[in-house]
Amino acid sequence: MRLNKLHFLLAAGVAFGIAPRASAETILTPYAGIVFGSDVNEEHGVYGGSLAFTGGLLGFEVDFAYSPNFFGGDREIIPDNNVTTLMGNFMFSGRLGGNSRLYGVVGGGLLKQRVGDSDDFFDLDRNSFGFDAGGGIQVGVSDHVGIRGDIRYFRSVGDDEPDNEFDIDFGNFSFWRATGGLSFTF
Repeated sequence: MRLNKLHFLLAAGVAFGIAPRASAETILTPYAGIVFGSDVNEEHGVYGGSLAFTGGLLGFEVDFAYSPNFFGGDREIIPDNNVTTLMGNFMFSGRLGGNSRLYGVVGGGLLKQRVGDSDDFFDLDRNSFGFDAGGGIQVGVSDHVGIRGDIRYFRSVGDDEPDNEFDIDFGNFSFWRATGGLSFTF
């Protein structure tokens, strides 16, 4: 009798969407690319990785990227300058047939700018909130491996006036990122 109740609860969970979908996928993508535009003086490298959980049209992604020498210039004058991002994104995707998909992402998280020395280049060592939006394509090479191309826009968000009022506005720091990588689907 107890086993029948368990079967009933499992069947009810599946019927009402409580149980995980059989088509859910986990996608791990290490990538490399370039940052450009807006506050970037010249194009340069970025690398990182993404971990996405998707089950059809809607999913969630955690994206980490590191861009050394972000603000360019002479390494002797400004030896340590970089930007690190850690974003949580909603992912909207659709299949292109087979193992390929188009996707779009939008989300927010940590946008850390660091400039060391040269009088701290206007004291730019700080953590701030930022958002990103973009999209890309993942072309399946096999059931579990694909090639991904992605482009995103990043912008800081914060309180530009340090007072006791709560007012959030778009910050003045932004850039674009284009990456490519291998995707592993589990």
